[in-house]
Amino acid sequence: MDLPPQNILKAALETIFLCSYTTRNWTLSDEVTRQQINDLWEAVHEIPSLLTHWRNDSENELLTYLDEYDEKWPSPMLKERYLTFRNADPVA
Repeated sequence: MDLPPQNILKAALETIFLCSYTTRNWTLSDEVTRQQINDLWEAVHEIPSLLTHWRNDSENELLTYLDEYDEKWPSPMLKERYLTFRNADPVA
């Protein structure tokens, strides 16, 4: 099983975590449509498979999925958050 570099793995997992708590919080009000929730999970549902079958072009595929969501909805900004996590200095 080929895995991505640590910074990509961490960023992808943080992105899924972001989607998880965002969706949980959205359920507390009627301000977000089912369509937005569906689009959010459509954007990230392939991440576990990408992470466990890593290829040279996998990050580009992941970023494409995140971009597709970001083009439709103002928040959360998935690609921006992913890149912030990916480029963060590792904690010693």
